Amino acid sequence: MNLFKKKMTNNEYPINRISASMINTYMDSPKLFYYIYIAKIQLPQKQQHLLFGSAVHKGIESMYKKDSDPFEAFVKVLDINKLMEDEKHLHPELLKLGKEMLTNYLEYHPKLEKLYQLNEGVSEQYVKRKLINPLTGQESTLNFSGVLDRLTKNGRIIDYKTASQAWAPDSASSKVQTLLYNLWYYSEYNEVAEETLYFILLKKYKQHKHDQVIQVVSTHVSLEDMAAAFDEVELIVEKIRQGIYDDPKGGVGFFAKAELARYEQALLLN
Repeated sequence: MNLFKKKMTNNEYPINRISASMINTYMDSPKLFYYIYIAKIQLPQKQQHLLFGSAVHKGIESMYKKDSDPFEAFVKVLDINKLMEDEKHLHPELLKLGKEMLTNYLEYHPKLEKLYQLNEGVSEQYVKRKLINPLTGQESTLNFSGVLDRLTKNGRIIDYKTASQAWAPDSASSKVQTLLYNLWYYSEYNEVAEETLYFILLKKYKQHKHDQVIQVVSTHVSLEDMAAAFDEVELIVEKIRQGIYDDPKGGVGFFAKAELARYEQALLLN
């Protein structure tokens, strides 16, 4: 059976929303997008990195909301029972490293607050709405949805990342997430966001006083960049409506290639 035969007609769409991760997946590999979001094939996924990142986010969120101790919130989310069997031996080290990273952030937070006024805002802000092209006023075909780690009252979009290595200083400006969150902000408030800040919590133990354990990457998005992102998303949505899921002739990246192999192996077994 050819999984890719069905095409939608008229105004039918096989999806009812878009997100940054969905657009990223389609850009990486249309075929992988099909397996995940259209065929909805569910395969076991390694939980270590996802669970660890979620636990760190929860700890930071608790610090702002003051609804629980950040370390207790972190430990509660990092539940050993949510790890796969071959990952459970990593749990003690993940606990230790996560507590170190939260400690580093809590110590650094007063400096960040002085610079960016982070305390006045909301955490884990769920957003869903049609996007607006800032240059033409055109409304997007589908709703955009996502969760902002933090949105400050002075218009700063905050995102927390855990990473083994520091980012390149200019890497944030071209990220799909950066573009779409700024496009959402403009669509919602009819103004450009003050800036987008990525706080990268490095997965390392602080050995010396001046070791870099927190990196701040700031970027600003122009109306022209937002408009270009809007057009690209609309093009992808139309390709999805037409049932276009062929990967580029030049091939796909390493991660997408590995994931495709897992899905195709599962299809062969079935």
